[in-house]
Amino acid sequence: MSSRTRTRRRRLQALVLAAVAVGLVVVEPFPKGIVLLSLTHTHGVDVGDLPALALLLVAVGLAI
Repeated sequence: MSSRTRTRRRRLQALVLAAVAVGLVVVEPFPKGIVLLSLTHTHGVDVGDLPALALLLVAVGLAI
C-alpha cells in the first residue's frame, strides 16, 4: 500500500470519527453527570461529554 493511500485512509478515518463525535454531542446518549468545566452559568463540559472528546482526540491524532 502506498503512502498516499495510507494518508487518504487515515484522513477518512479521522473524518468518520469526528462525525461520530459530533453525533454523540448532539444526541447525548450518555447521562449527564458531574460538571468538569463550567463555561458559563448554564453551559459546560460534563462527564457525559468525555466519550465524544476522546473520539475527537483520536481523530486529530489520525489526521496529523
